[in-house]
Amino acid sequence: MIIEIGHEKGGVGKSTMAINLAAYLAMQKYKTVLVDTDESGSSSRWGELRTHRGLEQHFTIVDKSIDPTAHILKLSEVYDVVVVDVGAGDYARLSEMSRIVDLWIAPTGVGQKEGDSNANLVEAFEKANHKHKNGKIPLVMAFNKTPSASNSTEAQLASDALQEFAPSLTILESRICDRKVWRDADREGKSIFEMPQRAREKAEQEFTLMVKQAFKAYEKFSKEARNGN
Repeated sequence: MIIEIGHEKGGVGKSTMAINLAAYLAMQKYKTVLVDTDESGSSSRWGELRTHRGLEQHFTIVDKSIDPTAHILKLSEVYDVVVVDVGAGDYARLSEMSRIVDLWIAPTGVGQKEGDSNANLVEAFEKANHKHKNGKIPLVMAFNKTPSASNSTEAQLASDALQEFAPSLTILESRICDRKVWRDADREGKSIFEMPQRAREKAEQEFTLMVKQAFKAYEKFSKEARNGN
């Protein structure tokens, strides 16, 4: 299975999402590899930090920023799951890699710039749907770094606006709030699941629910592909 985490906009937390998704899948006993195709190398540096700190590597990290598609396909024959951290802003790369993906998760924020980028991404993927092996790119949007205040309506308003723009788009209901523990984990070279329980509890619940919803969407996409829809 190939899961790609990417967006046209940088700063939406895709590397953090990719790292923690790989960690989660490894915890579920899937043989997992994380492929870093982003020239910024955020996922690769996180792995290097773990090595420097003497932390156990629970999954493999591969740095492949040049011509990654064929390499990803080969890795998918060896590993149960290939998680791909896709670089931002390169539509040629996004289009190329969308052809082979089994599930594409696009993390996004709640701001106006993110909203504009979401519209661009959706329109670009709609034009590229015919290139996908099943005739439709299995895209889901996941709101990330959302305000943690219980009375904030920003995330819901952003989600409603995106759904109005793209009625058929799958938007995950679970949202990942902007919590300090995510930054602490990244700084320490750890996944969210390795942080102290009290600090990670809410973040872990949000992330785990998001993953489960994403896989439920994947099952729906797969059923539609089998039925020729």
